[in-house]
Amino acid sequence: MPETSARQSPPSVNPSGANAVPHSSRRFLYILLAIVFIVGIVIFGWLPRARTEKQITEQAQKETNALPVVQVMTVHQASSAEELTLPGTVTPASAAHIYSRAAGYLKARYVDLGDKVHKGQLLAVVSAPDLDAAVLQQRSLLQQSENALNKARTQEELQKVTYDRVHTLVLHGVLSQQDDDIALAAFKTASDDVRSAEGAVSASTATLQAASALASFEQIRSPVDGTVTARNVEVGSLISVTGGGLGLTPVSTTNQSGGPPTGGAQGTELFEIASTHDLLIFVPVPEVDAPFVQTGQPAVLTFSEMPTEQFSGTISRTSDSLSQQTRTLLLEIKISDPHHRLRPGMFASVQLHFNATNPGILVSGDSVIPRAQGQFVAVVDNGVIHMRQIHVGRDLGTQLYVTAGLQNGDQVVVNPTDSVTEGAHVVVTAAPKGQEK
Repeated sequence: MPETSARQSPPSVNPSGANAVPHSSRRFLYILLAIVFIVGIVIFGWLPRARTEKQITEQAQKETNALPVVQVMTVHQASSAEELTLPGTVTPASAAHIYSRAAGYLKARYVDLGDKVHKGQLLAVVSAPDLDAAVLQQRSLLQQSENALNKARTQEELQKVTYDRVHTLVLHGVLSQQDDDIALAAFKTASDDVRSAEGAVSASTATLQAASALASFEQIRSPVDGTVTARNVEVGSLISVTGGGLGLTPVSTTNQSGGPPTGGAQGTELFEIASTHDLLIFVPVPEVDAPFVQTGQPAVLTFSEMPTEQFSGTISRTSDSLSQQTRTLLLEIKISDPHHRLRPGMFASVQLHFNATNPGILVSGDSVIPRAQGQFVAVVDNGVIHMRQIHVGRDLGTQLYVTAGLQNGDQVVVNPTDSVTEGAHVVVTAAPKGQEK
């Protein structure tokens, strides 16, 4: 019975409930949840980053394998009508640099800067007592020569009369033939003395004329009509035989008025006279343009001082040879200025129009690739780069004319990079308007 009662005794009951989980099961559940959480964080954090890195790698690979893009311009044959703008310098059509052949002191001066003078007008007087004394001396020597000539002529007449008398007596047998010969010789000697005296008079006259000519240089006169543009001496200046003023302290050329010096030893000229009615403009023409410039062509001139006005001129002459230093052809353009608005020394902008034979193809200066073998441009043909060697004609700075190596309609690469090589495949795009021009 006791055993029966023992087997029939009810089981023990957990106070937490009949379905309670053991403590070890709860711990396993927590660990599992933590693992799931960590795996979720790893998956959701790494996948976007891996996706981004994959996209970057694919884009980089795509860019690596992509064709380079170049900017091109379509070139065309330039027009034969050309316009050339060059700098020029205004000079007077006639100018005289006045010197003195007489050495002495400047006695008087009658003109100054800016005065209008006419041909032959007295500008100044040089005091040269030695020249005046030389004239007096030569005049006295001439007088002596003339007196000697008169004496010789009187002696010649006397010998002629004597010979005539002696010769008559010889013919009548009164005197001998020897007396006749002596009288004739005396007459010929007297005639020779006359010719010698005449030569002395001629020599004295020439010497007097030379001394008078030198003395006439004491008067400084203008050889042309014009304006006094320089005056380099003052009254009292010592004038050398070359015309320069000596013995004075040089006057600085940077005076307050900004004009030329008006005193002192400033060069060898006394005055400068310039005609400002007719002016000449000298223009240096580059060698590449020299064949197209001819005498008689018209020219248009503009000046910065008068931007709204244009002056017309004509090419009067050329040097017909190039300067070895500058490789330019000197051009002379004649222009009239009756209103005296232009001044010698002004800067002029000269425009010349001409028709050029085979002017070439105009390309941008940025398209040229200089190499040891010469100058090249990159031409795109069906997406492939071809390097063309060219010959450059006129160079305008930002643009230049290609006379050989290109054809009308070629696509030339602008600003080529290192990727632009022979045979390279490229993608073309049109160059911007400003860069193309």
